[in-house]
Amino acid sequence: MCLIVLAHRASDRFPLVIAANRDEDYDRATHDAHFWSDAPDVLGGRDAVANGSWLAVTRGGRFAAVTNLRGAERKTRSRGELVREFVTTDVTPQVYGERIARDAQEYAGFHLLAGETGGDILHITPEAQVALEPGVHAFSNAPAGEQWPKMVAARQEMEIALRSMEDAETLLLQLLQFLQLLRGTASVESEIFIAGDRYGTRASTVIVATPEAILFGEQSFTRGGEPYGENRLFRLER
Repeated sequence: MCLIVLAHRASDRFPLVIAANRDEDYDRATHDAHFWSDAPDVLGGRDAVANGSWLAVTRGGRFAAVTNLRGAERKTRSRGELVREFVTTDVTPQVYGERIARDAQEYAGFHLLAGETGGDILHITPEAQVALEPGVHAFSNAPAGEQWPKMVAARQEMEIALRSMEDAETLLLQLLQFLQLLRGTASVESEIFIAGDRYGTRASTVIVATPEAILFGEQSFTRGGEPYGENRLFRLER
């Protein structure tokens, strides 16, 4: 069960901050975050099965992130296409939302966030597209409007971090640490981090945008929630 918490113009120092966990079967082949060979300005992880992505950002601050919807009927098209297509085009979030609306029934249920640093950010579902107000917002796999405990905890952590952290890299590392929190509830609605044998958190990712640069940090995990490799930190000059 994935988690995305996003601060949209909630801080003058950091106009966009995203902290996200991607939860997935460990057997699904995945490429860790990298600059894409077919879109060199795009940075993000890549699904090796359908060639989509769950979270990606461009050097210019254009980004998209997606979660699935619990219990949604399976469809033929991968929701990762939605992220890939937005970050490799230059249409506005509103135009992209309208484009998705025409094809929405080809995808299983989803929450898609698409936007630009300092600009509009849309929350897009198969049923609607809504512009996010400035503030802190959290999304998981719950139906629109339903609040899970992990979403409440993520919003609170983001708000605290924004108030207490002056430095972008310190903020990034603080949020990465939060994303690896095991609360011991045995509930996917409450747990920030999932450490299973078949399914669990595969990647924790944080993006912090400042007026000068975009910082991107990621830690990957394998079965049982074991980290592998070092934290990867990228800096995209603007």
